[in-house]
Amino acid sequence: MKATVSVAVQGGAKDDELLLGTSSWSEQDTSLKYAWRDKKGRRSRGGELPTWAMPQAVLFAAKEGYLTRTQMAKIVKGLVDVLAKSQKGQAVP
Repeated sequence: MKATVSVAVQGGAKDDELLLGTSSWSEQDTSLKYAWRDKKGRRSRGGELPTWAMPQAVLFAAKEGYLTRTQMAKIVKGLVDVLAKSQKGQAVP
């Protein structure tokens, strides 16, 4: 993966972050990775998740009980905030 943007993980360890960028399998696809420091302090990264699979992954985790109601409420609020920001100055369909 070639990361183009990253953000610290809230509630994670000090150096944990989410990475978004060009996937390792195609320059046309994008993906998400989780990165952390291992026990020896080296940078480690998990497997990539294609960005197009993220909605299904979140819904799957929610339906199977892996997300709490509080976590789901944060997701909904965050999405509403992002949608509202993207619509500023534009007519709402």
